[in-house]
Amino acid sequence: MSIPADIASLISDKYKSALDNGSLKFVKTESKKLKDPNTGMPYLISHMPSLLEKPERGQTPEGEDPLGQAEAELTVIPEFGGADNKAYKLLLNKFPVIPEHSLLVTNEFHHQTDALSPTDLLTAYKLLCSLDDEDSNKRHMVFYNSGPASGSSLDHKHLQILEMPKKFVTFQDKLSSGKEHFLPTFNAEPLQDAKVSFAHFVLPMPESEEAVDEDLLAMCYISILQRALTFFQDWTNDKPDLKKSYNLMLTKEWICIVPRSKAFSDQMKIGFNSTGYCGMILTKDDEVFSKIIEKPELINDILLECGFKNTSGQKPNEYNY
Repeated sequence: MSIPADIASLISDKYKSALDNGSLKFVKTESKKLKDPNTGMPYLISHMPSLLEKPERGQTPEGEDPLGQAEAELTVIPEFGGADNKAYKLLLNKFPVIPEHSLLVTNEFHHQTDALSPTDLLTAYKLLCSLDDEDSNKRHMVFYNSGPASGSSLDHKHLQILEMPKKFVTFQDKLSSGKEHFLPTFNAEPLQDAKVSFAHFVLPMPESEEAVDEDLLAMCYISILQRALTFFQDWTNDKPDLKKSYNLMLTKEWICIVPRSKAFSDQMKIGFNSTGYCGMILTKDDEVFSKIIEKPELINDILLECGFKNTSGQKPNEYNY
């Protein structure tokens, strides 16, 4: 698996030049750290009116593939990884939510509803290992928005990579802290925080990078994806319009999947992708931003509205839908 040793500086240099030449636009955001007084879940609320310019799902002209025909100004590495070292390209996100927000994109077209392959997962993990830097307190997350209710906006298969906010501890961090890596069994369910409203499945990752290979990542992914997909088991009968959708989040410390029922909240004009389900909430609307700042516990309700009910403490056969 060949990740360039200077990957961090390649991304940084490309980002600076793309920002200078206008190929991407990043507007500094207003952000506030909050905590839900009822659940203890930490939030980082960022107000980004500039995201109003980003096309939503369905707004890209039919037949157009922005990730397949990537702009040279946004391309960090045109070919790397996989058996032939040409499987992926690394791009800058044209609409970054933070500086150096990047995309791991398959060079061959695969659909965003496709499962992640062991090579996808290992490439993503190796990128995390190359980009994380304990000395400068840099930590990253890879995420995958799969399905129409996940918050994904483009159909070409891509994972996203962003640096985690400094000193921001997600609820997944707290949940997996100090716990040994394990694979779920019927008697050992993935971790869930009982105080959080929505279903989520978390596994701690091995502490040693050398212990992580394609097989381990694939087993982690499949075991928690199976849990997430139980929520869609009877979808053709009960909710014929419900399409299988989920968010996957991966750091060096944990892997998490959240099953999704909706991309946008009807209660409040706000949508979520993976970042929302680890407490990083992006708002485009002034009124929504003000409401959340005033009453952060609203987030727990709208995350549940766009997900499914927490199944903490239940055996798998008890929460099959």
